[in-house]
Amino acid sequence: MRSVCELLLVATIACGGPAAQVTDAQTIPFTDHGSTQQSGYEGGPRIVAAGDLGLTGLGGLAAKDATRLYLAAFAGSQRTGGYDIRVVRVDRSGDRLTVRAMFTAPPAGALTIQVLTSPAHLVSIDRRAAASARDVVLLDQSAAERARGTVPQSQP
Repeated sequence: MRSVCELLLVATIACGGPAAQVTDAQTIPFTDHGSTQQSGYEGGPRIVAAGDLGLTGLGGLAAKDATRLYLAAFAGSQRTGGYDIRVVRVDRSGDRLTVRAMFTAPPAGALTIQVLTSPAHLVSIDRRAAASARDVVLLDQSAAERARGTVPQSQP
């Protein structure tokens, strides 16, 4: 008869095997403050981390709260409608915050409104969850890096 420890070891190896990646990433709960199609940002994809809501460029989406770190994800300037960005997860690993987002584009040949858009999504996390974090990275649904920024250093 096998001991509980032996069974747990077998289950662990069977589920992950020797090739399983071990990570110290922790998922951080976030508050969704909303999105806009008209952020006014004219560049490519961008991620902004700021304790001051006004520095995100999306201050109209939330009320100021000194206990929060705001994360603004921008899809970049687009020439038509049909584009979107939606933050789906925030992780912390070491001194890095990783913001995972779903980027949406209109299907090829779709009828879209002919107007300049700049999709963006604003979320926030507890400032203490970002204490000593230095970098923030924006990844798309395929885990490709779209943008990188810095996390402001302050007392949590």
